[in-house]
Amino acid sequence: MARVARVLRGDFLAGLQTSHALAAPTNGVLTPRGLVMGAGAAKALAEAEPRLPRLFAETIRREGAYQGGVYLYGFVAVEVDGRSYGAFQTKAHFRDRADLRLVHLAASRLRRFLEERPGLEVHMAFPGIGLGGLKPGEVLEALEEALGEVGNRVVLYRL
Repeated sequence: MARVARVLRGDFLAGLQTSHALAAPTNGVLTPRGLVMGAGAAKALAEAEPRLPRLFAETIRREGAYQGGVYLYGFVAVEVDGRSYGAFQTKAHFRDRADLRLVHLAASRLRRFLEERPGLEVHMAFPGIGLGGLKPGEVLEALEEALGEVGNRVVLYRL
């Protein structure tokens, strides 16, 4: 089983200084203004690139499934000014705890995204452990299982 490349201390937004893709843990709530990105790493990413909530929502509406008032999509990516940004779903509703099944779904879709883009690295805030309430070890296990051989191209950040 492949290992996730690295777990680093620091802010995943440091990736803005590189050409790598950036991703943040997200939920499935869409409003007329876009994907709700109101806390944690998702909020930080939306503040760094204010077009993301709307762009993510457009993609989620196309690629996701609407169930019980929320969208299930796993992982979606958009490109803004030549950089890829990803929404890595860990929760159905932002009020929920993170769900390991959603983490696994998101990681499997992230795997497909990376397989289609050889050489691309994704720098992401460690999903599900902050406001999501999951244990780092269980999240890493789910990520490694779902990411397979592309896991070495994912860099996770913990504050």
